[in-house]
Amino acid sequence: MNLKVVVPDRPGLLAELTAVLASKHISIDEITVETHEAGAVVRLDVREDAPALEALTDAGYHAVSDQVILARIADKPGALAEISRELAEAEINIRSLHHVRREGGHALVAISTDDNWRAKQILGEVIV
Repeated sequence: MNLKVVVPDRPGLLAELTAVLASKHISIDEITVETHEAGAVVRLDVREDAPALEALTDAGYHAVSDQVILARIADKPGALAEISRELAEAEINIRSLHHVRREGGHALVAISTDDNWRAKQILGEVIV
């Protein structure tokens, strides 16, 4: 499960967030931190989503659950543009996209949209 935490950017932030999860024995499978101006968005992939969301919220952080769909696309220029265009034409907004990895001529991307069910229908064969 993916979680997003939106916070002011400051020294020690990552140490605090990860300590909250560690205190509840919650493992982090993947973490991405993006700063912008005075803020930060921390994206966490955890196995225990409900306890992680509860722990972060109880600690005073603005945390939300973010369902994603995984797509396996060709690892070539324009492949991401193609699926983005398909979603745009269907009036589906991409909330976030994360390039997970490259493997055997393909790229695996995690996509969050405002309508994941329809996005799965639109993208069909590339959904993992």
